[in-house]
Amino acid sequence: MTNEPLQAPGSQGPVRSPRWMRWLLLASLALNLAVVGVVAGGLLRHGGPERGGPPRGRDFITPYTQAFSQDQRRELGRELFSSFQRKQGDRPRPKPFGDYRTALEMLRAEPFDSAAFAQMLSAQDARAAERQKMGQQVLVDYVSALSPEARLAYADRLEAELDELARRIPRKPAD
Repeated sequence: MTNEPLQAPGSQGPVRSPRWMRWLLLASLALNLAVVGVVAGGLLRHGGPERGGPPRGRDFITPYTQAFSQDQRRELGRELFSSFQRKQGDRPRPKPFGDYRTALEMLRAEPFDSAAFAQMLSAQDARAAERQKMGQQVLVDYVSALSPEARLAYADRLEAELDELARRIPRKPAD
């Protein structure tokens, strides 16, 4: 077996996949990474199934998304990804972890500029809040499009999710 690229019969160059297929693969990878990030974030924040706790801060959305089926979560993720792309438009996409790399440079700089560091953190938080608002709107639109039966089934799953979450919250002993 050789390491030469495949060539189409009667052509001079290697076979290339269509551009749309590469974009689809990239979108699929991004969606999978987002799902893994949500799951990993939930496990890190809540300590996994053995140690529960109420959702805090921006985690309030977790029970709502967990109550969807796997297929619904994927569809919701695709819609969220599309809304981010529409918002982004023609602007260049920020590099992954770009803000964190900037923070590392700031933390290592001498003298340390605490005002610039605080400003960078505020800007990072504002972008996260904007993405959260977009996600909330996608969730509202998605639930609004459900049939009454599907919405009732979703409400039942959400109630079960909340009951399970409440069961895992450690109780303080009465004095």
